[in-house]
Amino acid sequence: MIGEYKGKVRNRVVTALLQTYLDTLDYDGMKSILKEAGLLHLRNQKDFNPDSTIDYFSFKKILTAQNCLLYQCSELLFEIGRKFSFYLFPFGKKFEESIKEITELINTDWDIEIIDRTEDEIKIKVRNCIFCSEIGIPCTLFKGFIVHTLEKTLTSEKEVIYQINQEDLQDPNHNTFIFSLKIKKKIK
Repeated sequence: MIGEYKGKVRNRVVTALLQTYLDTLDYDGMKSILKEAGLLHLRNQKDFNPDSTIDYFSFKKILTAQNCLLYQCSELLFEIGRKFSFYLFPFGKKFEESIKEITELINTDWDIEIIDRTEDEIKIKVRNCIFCSEIGIPCTLFKGFIVHTLEKTLTSEKEVIYQINQEDLQDPNHNTFIFSLKIKKKIK
């Protein structure tokens, strides 16, 4: 990991991510990620105070270990992102509130901005996405998170189709991008 990793992450975020790993990868998968990150002591997340924080560098070590162990597992990472959205925001929140809150819960040098919104499309700009800041790592987990966060606010007959500009994963700035979310009626 190269770069500065300053900031704080609420334990609530870590607990949601670990619960997602547990649900998706089972206990051994979660433990493998924490062991790879050198943070095996975090496996007992029930002991966390949700209002306390860990340093951003430790959180980034978890994400880096995840990206290493799940390299090129796009569908799995997308599903982890979807479940992470559920565990972090299980109750019906407006999309805008969820976007604002995640940038507050993970307090570091990143930003998510809704740049355009119509009835059937939302465009967001993500600057310095923390989930894909390494070269060669796509932002699949965060795409799953955003898509599901929006889907939770819609009726059951609608779905979200997303578009992102073609990523050059070798570009150190690939973690800044515009993401289009189209809201469509499900085809039966």
